[in-house]
Amino acid sequence: ALQLDVKHPFPIKVIVDALSLAKEGRRAILDQMDELSYASSAGIISKLLNRPVLKESTPRVEIVRFDPQRKRDLVGPGGAVLRQLEDRFGVELDLQQEGQCLLYGLDREMVLNARTAVMDLIADVVKGEIYEGTVIEIKDFGAIVELLRNKEGLLHVSEITDDLSHPEGNHGVVRSHLSIGQKIEVLCIGVDPVQGNIRLSRKAILQKKQEELKKRSQ
Repeated sequence: ALQLDVKHPFPIKVIVDALSLAKEGRRAILDQMDELSYASSAGIISKLLNRPVLKESTPRVEIVRFDPQRKRDLVGPGGAVLRQLEDRFGVELDLQQEGQCLLYGLDREMVLNARTAVMDLIADVVKGEIYEGTVIEIKDFGAIVELLRNKEGLLHVSEITDDLSHPEGNHGVVRSHLSIGQKIEVLCIGVDPVQGNIRLSRKAILQKKQEELKKRSQ
């Protein structure tokens, strides 16, 4: 759709030519940005894609989305909980957006730890979200991963890897990829609305990272 308020009619060709010229200008700007970013980053940034690994000095930002009704659990009486989190982890928490908590900090590990603490307080496990969890039990059919406080999910062996061949069967596959106490990133692929059982996938995250690496190498 296109809306243009004018005092006098003019040919549609004028609009077509203007849009074509704007497209060429935008393409020229992006090409120049790509060329300069590639040169200034010594080849790390290619085709205007984000850096695969940020510099240590780069400030960190994490986002936690939650049910707005649970905001009071994060703020606490007179803002006590909020101040404790900021002092403990050396971060700044921004709650201006409804149902969203922004965490700012200079130390990557501290920001991630603060994010985990915030999620323990207010977040529920949601399908489609990525979580950092800890492997707490290994079974023949997969692994049990602790996500949040008192929240556990099943990482089935089929969601760990596509290669299920191992002399010891599924148990051997699981143990060859995971160990008790190991911290891993997992994607929530389902939450049972009745029983609350949580299904996880690690394979989906690894596949996505491989696809991103292929795009950068092209």
